[in-house]
Amino acid sequence: MNSEKRDLLAPILKKYLWHASAGAAVWLLVRVFSPQGRVYAGWTAALLGACYLLAGWISWLRRRGTDFGALLRRRRPPETPYYLRGADKSVRPRLSLNGSRHTFDDDLAETADALGEAFDKDDIHVIRAVAWAAAGATLLLLSAF
Repeated sequence: MNSEKRDLLAPILKKYLWHASAGAAVWLLVRVFSPQGRVYAGWTAALLGACYLLAGWISWLRRRGTDFGALLRRRRPPETPYYLRGADKSVRPRLSLNGSRHTFDDDLAETADALGEAFDKDDIHVIRAVAWAAAGATLLLLSAF
């Protein structure tokens, strides 16, 4: 097997196991605690499986350049051009009520996504698409029980 494919296999399995086990836990909870456990659990697993298949398909389309999320994102309202703004165009420091300056820690090293560092965007979309589609298929199979 190619080393590049082997590198993608571990995050796919990790993401698949996480989402499939979360869906199976929801299926089990519905089966145990609902009055008609088997029927409602089947419907719940089928719904979760269909949602995961849809998420995998949307992620795969996003990899190919079709982004449905762009239709839902809010666009920034147009701003007044700089030369048409008021006379006070200086940058004001961020001061608190006491007059002390706010210090901002903009170091994002501790919040960085570990998956994003190792792979490029296309690989991340492939990982998500395959893992979510596999979790969806697993949950659809689970809905029969």
